[in-house]
Amino acid sequence: MEIIEMNFKNPVVRMWFYTVFPMIPVEIILLLILPMQYHYFIFIGKAFLLAAFYVWYLYYKKKKAAN
Repeated sequence: MEIIEMNFKNPVVRMWFYTVFPMIPVEIILLLILPMQYHYFIFIGKAFLLAAFYVWYLYYKKKKAAN
């Protein structure tokens, strides 16, 4: 099992804080501001950002394993 370094030297933690973490307050604000009929756009955007982060993580892991 690999030990995970939870600081900003770890690129995965940095990328998570740059992409996923800011999404949480933005989502809450948009859910409060926008009418109910537009909430699915917020969830689609959240799903897209999470998928983009996961794809980047898989790419990073594969690149790291190749080295």
